[in-house]
Amino acid sequence: MEGWCVAKTKPGREKSVEHYIIERFGLEVFLPVIRRPSLSLKKAGMEPLFPTYLFCLVNGRDDVWPDIRWTPGLCYFLGAGQELVPVTDGLITQLKQKVAWWNEGGFQPHFYSGERVIVTRGPFAGLEGIFTRYLPARQRCQVLLEVLGRQSTVELPVEVLKDQSGYSGLALVT
Repeated sequence: MEGWCVAKTKPGREKSVEHYIIERFGLEVFLPVIRRPSLSLKKAGMEPLFPTYLFCLVNGRDDVWPDIRWTPGLCYFLGAGQELVPVTDGLITQLKQKVAWWNEGGFQPHFYSGERVIVTRGPFAGLEGIFTRYLPARQRCQVLLEVLGRQSTVELPVEVLKDQSGYSGLALVT
């Protein structure tokens, strides 16, 4: 059975696992990487959409399968027991389109580090906080809120935020 399977890698080893599998076994590998906004605390650059995960088009019954599983930096393939659990071609196509959209400028950051924001929905609705940074791989952002009398860093979906002028993060969601 050939299909797209999810490989779990050691932290920071996604690229090396991708290259090894392509070079050594000639398999198709999809490592979704997205452009990190320059407004975050880190510099602008590229980062995995799903840190420590990548997708491989594999056949679990192929002769090279045991060797693939011993790729340096690879932890395991997601599955049930010894059986691989493939993801659909449609999901891979959708992910490729979303990554291309993001990297071609589809994501336009609006909130800036240090900017005051208001949470519009969820358990923190109505609280005012300070926007810290975008966390694009998690499709969230980090906000400093005062909760129970102390400042806490929380991760929230961007669509639940608005700035002082009333601009809503909903405009960023597609």
